[in-house]
Amino acid sequence: MIELLKISSLAVFDETEIEFGEGLNCITGETGAGKSLIINALTFLMGARTSTDLVRTGRDKAIIEALIHDDGIETVLRREIPASGRSRCFINGELSTLDKLGQISSGLIHIYGQHEYQDLLSPREQMRILEDIFSLSRQNIFENYERLKVLNEKLVQRHKLIETATSERANLEHTVLEIEAAEIHENLETELKTDLEVALSAQELQESSLRLNGMLYSDSHSITDILSDVKGILSKMMSHDKRISSVLTGITAISVEVEDMAQGLLNLSREYEFDRARIEELEARLHMLSDLKRKYRTDEAGLVMIKDKAKEELALIEDSSQAVEEAMQSLKNGLQDYRTDIEAFLLKRLSVADAFSKSINRDLEDLGMPGTIFKVSQITHQELSEIFSRNEVHALSPGQLLDGEFMVSTNVGLDMIPLARAASGGELSRIMLAIKARQRKGLDGSMIFDEIDAGIGGQAAIMIADKLKNISEKSQAIIVTHLHQVASAADVHLVVEKNILGGKTFSSVKTVKGEKRVAELARMMGGETPGEALIKHARKLVKNSK
Repeated sequence: MIELLKISSLAVFDETEIEFGEGLNCITGETGAGKSLIINALTFLMGARTSTDLVRTGRDKAIIEALIHDDGIETVLRREIPASGRSRCFINGELSTLDKLGQISSGLIHIYGQHEYQDLLSPREQMRILEDIFSLSRQNIFENYERLKVLNEKLVQRHKLIETATSERANLEHTVLEIEAAEIHENLETELKTDLEVALSAQELQESSLRLNGMLYSDSHSITDILSDVKGILSKMMSHDKRISSVLTGITAISVEVEDMAQGLLNLSREYEFDRARIEELEARLHMLSDLKRKYRTDEAGLVMIKDKAKEELALIEDSSQAVEEAMQSLKNGLQDYRTDIEAFLLKRLSVADAFSKSINRDLEDLGMPGTIFKVSQITHQELSEIFSRNEVHALSPGQLLDGEFMVSTNVGLDMIPLARAASGGELSRIMLAIKARQRKGLDGSMIFDEIDAGIGGQAAIMIADKLKNISEKSQAIIVTHLHQVASAADVHLVVEKNILGGKTFSSVKTVKGEKRVAELARMMGGETPGEALIKHARKLVKNSK
């Protein structure tokens, strides 16, 4: 809410501080005292265009500052209007742009009555208000629509994939055969190079393995013979010293290992035979692998993946009709779920919109607008069926199907027109007042009503006061009013007074209570010299307001 508004050197205001409170704040005063200028000051903080003519004569600049408290956060907005040059904006003491100032303030201050500052004139916002009043939620609809888009995209991609795969069928089959022929697996190149190195060195390896076999086992004085002699000596020693047993056991184990090594080398020597055909086969496979890697620009693992993907696409071609049918059925089921949800939602909203319109029309008559007709325009069930019959998913977005708008005819016989085009600021303000009185909760920030009581009196004035009081229980409300019925309902009553000192006009704003408030209410009812009856009535109004 707005806690403090400070106006410096703006037209009739020299240095003025206005303290607003929670609930309903009413601003009253004589004509020309500067009441509307307070609203203008707030619009300047919302980014409205300013005029250097508003800078007080003899001053360099006018300054408007507001301290706003919202959800535990304090924000200070400031705008300077120089007598010459461009205005400057500040947010919490830091220099800012006019756009940024407008963005921040639009969430904190809501002004109704001046066409350029009516945040409820957006059709989307109007539908949000209607749905909020009757606790209608779009969440399930939006979730179903997102699923519908995924299913539609899946079907489109399935068609594209089949179309592409069919045209590339010969290439896919060639890819599979080509890679399978190479018998490719991970690290194949390393294995082939190792095998080729062995094949090229077969003769040398055979000779070396036979020589080593002889040294270990088959030659005279081989390591096996030497170990046999060692075992004989150890056996004689053990007959005298049993501790030699462990040494003999170790030597025996070594002898067995040496014999096994010798046999292994002998077996290898039989495999090491120079084979020109084998060498050519290995070289050919390495050459094929190198060509495939260069062709597909990947390694062995990548080639395997390419082969597997090609197989999948070929399988999809073989089963294309079933794959498309499954995707189409999933989309059909999703579309039906979406349609069921949106039809149920719209049916409920059509019902509540009718009741809502009737209640608004009753209030507008009470608010001094007889003959005014208000209704909610939205898609009909027949129009919805026609859209779904075309099965154009892109045209089924909730934003389109849930479109709606508040319509109004302010005089008998006139056509219904969108609320945003309603001509009279006062009429528009009263319509907004009737709508906002039915919201379950208020907006964040402060609501300011301007021109709301133009041409109003009697019972309509009491209705306006009641609805403003109701709204102010949810959000801070500020109104410039000429009606004593509204002013008497205020939680904070502010009076703008104009005085002339030294040939200059000065206006100030004061909070009035007690007898001063009684005097102001009496003035509003009977002019500058109200009679005792009016003063007595004013006291009664103040007492009743408490």
